[in-house]
Amino acid sequence: MRTISLIALLLMLANAAHAGEATLSWIAPTQNTDGSPLTNLAGYRIYYGTSSTQLTQTIQLANAGLTTYVVRDLAPGTWYFAVTAYNSAGVESALSNIVSKVVRFPGPTDGAIEDPIGD
Repeated sequence: MRTISLIALLLMLANAAHAGEATLSWIAPTQNTDGSPLTNLAGYRIYYGTSSTQLTQTIQLANAGLTTYVVRDLAPGTWYFAVTAYNSAGVESALSNIVSKVVRFPGPTDGAIEDPIGD
């Protein structure tokens, strides 16, 4: 069985007008882990939560053309995010790298930071 290669996840910093949001951006995979071309990419799943070891919330994006998504309505605190890709057969990649963002309310800035985990 073929699996999808890992994708890289980036966290874009939000400005004060976007407090409580995290803009995620990733690079779409182009091949399976065996090196064969990925021809049936179907979409992505964003996993997130307030612990890097428990990404308990999920957003499914059934659009292979998306490479950016804004997660909204985040409560104050540190949030962790990872993305997977999946194909039309339902095969899902391993998690991308995990990134984090600190959301702070209220204030003149949203306190956003970028911090890749595990590097």
